[in-house]
Amino acid sequence: MAASDALHDEREAAGDARDLDLDVKERRLANLELALDERGRALREAVPDVLRRQQEAIDRSRDVLNRAEQRLIRAEASLLRSRTAVQRDDAEIQREVASSDEDTAEGSGT
Repeated sequence: MAASDALHDEREAAGDARDLDLDVKERRLANLELALDERGRALREAVPDVLRRQQEAIDRSRDVLNRAEQRLIRAEASLLRSRTAVQRDDAEIQREVASSDEDTAEGSGT
């Protein structure tokens, strides 16, 4: 019977070790679940903040683009005014040259 008791004690010790190992694994798993839940909660809380910051960045970019568009419109208008002034000056120069040529032709013709 002593051998039987020893075998029984061995099996019981092995079972206890397995139970202990299982308890450790279950605690680790529970801790991992808690950490995962916390990470999930943190991510869910962060998403609206991330979306808000992205929307703010989009709004700022839109404002920058609108201001740039207004500057471009003003620059185009200024360029058009400058071209018109250059054309007007060219026309005046052409008239003066034509008038000068007429004066020269009249002076040499008489």
